[in-house]
Amino acid sequence: MQKRKLMSRPALTMMIVVTLILTASLVASGAATTKQLSTNFTLVNLSTSSNLVNIQYYKGDGTQWRPSESATLTSQGSQLIRRQYDDTQLTSGSGSVVVGGQGPMGAVVQIQARGQTPTSGAYSGSAVGSNSANVPLIAKGGSSASGAVNSQIIIQNTGTTATSIQVEFVNSNGTTVYTSPSTNIAAGASYTYDLTNDTSAPNGFFSAVVKAATGGQVTVVSNLFTGSNGMQTFSGFSSSAQKWLVPLFTSRLGNGLSTPVTVQNLSGGSIPAGAIKLQCKADPSSGGSDFNKSNPAAVTNTASAIFNPVTDNTIPANWYGACTIDTTGYNTVAFVQMRFVGTDRAASYEAIRADGTKTKVIVPLYMKRLTNGFATAVTIQNLGASSANVNIAYQAGDGAPAGCSVNVGPFTIAAGGSLIQNHRITSG
Repeated sequence: MQKRKLMSRPALTMMIVVTLILTASLVASGAATTKQLSTNFTLVNLSTSSNLVNIQYYKGDGTQWRPSESATLTSQGSQLIRRQYDDTQLTSGSGSVVVGGQGPMGAVVQIQARGQTPTSGAYSGSAVGSNSANVPLIAKGGSSASGAVNSQIIIQNTGTTATSIQVEFVNSNGTTVYTSPSTNIAAGASYTYDLTNDTSAPNGFFSAVVKAATGGQVTVVSNLFTGSNGMQTFSGFSSSAQKWLVPLFTSRLGNGLSTPVTVQNLSGGSIPAGAIKLQCKADPSSGGSDFNKSNPAAVTNTASAIFNPVTDNTIPANWYGACTIDTTGYNTVAFVQMRFVGTDRAASYEAIRADGTKTKVIVPLYMKRLTNGFATAVTIQNLGASSANVNIAYQAGDGAPAGCSVNVGPFTIAAGGSLIQNHRITSG
């Protein structure tokens, strides 16, 4: 496995964190899925000097899951991978991880169904918690072209004392229709709220607000299961913005991939028709044309607008590129689903805030055509108002061939456009 550094000008963004909050599992599942899920996580050093990190593991009740461990990330871009399924000191079950360091770090967590029909997801480690978090889309007993749809919400207490949480279900008109029972979470621990297990919760599709008690701090990850094997993993949002970036948007590609975009209104009032603007720029290699869309009707507070190329035939077919979501004057959050309609293949990611100004980003993990079939595709979007020249420095991970360290570029990305590096193919 390898990691890589990306360098550009102008304007890309990077994540700087000092304490990482992760959830982890070793053969865990729930009513929302029959899958037995396991995790691994990758840490990467963002500091320009060595970084001593301490890793603590917690069970759901807040007790120690296994002894803590320390490691040193020697230089910027140094990588550390921990696989929970290979750790003999962990008992089966789910828990959480807190990583402290002397300097900034980044992290990505992978979720896998090992030795089963493939199911996977991934999300970034969180730097801080907040008193509440928003999840734009949850489901209980939903249906789709890919099968039944159900959610799990994993909530971690990032504070130093225990806190209680509740989950509010919000329907399409912005009305709170259900609030889950209050649940206590120990400091550092996590709790998996499986909607299917809550017999009082209504069936259907909703957005959600996870609220901690006064003074409490939490971070949230959502698993949205579709059919027998599909899973879309994304983080809850602790802050809102008025401009978001979608590095990869696709519409009814030949391989079946489409990317519905859900935008949740957190402005405190109604957003009028036409005020949620999706502005999309075609990838030069696609042969497609740029297009714009907007919400056809008003969106009430906490409700969501969805731009869905699966069902909206006014969005051009066989299209791929990058999009910007502009909700000037109204605070929102947004996430992107990646759906191969009618199949179990699925993924998702959070839209990116457009207020970043950094010109260097470090990706914790990339994989190219591993023997187990794993590979990654990375999409780089230009946040600037003019074209950007991007250089990519691939850095081999521990045990990887020296040839995995290579510099490529420069690549030119048009303003608002994107560049795809597909490591699933030989030339990627």
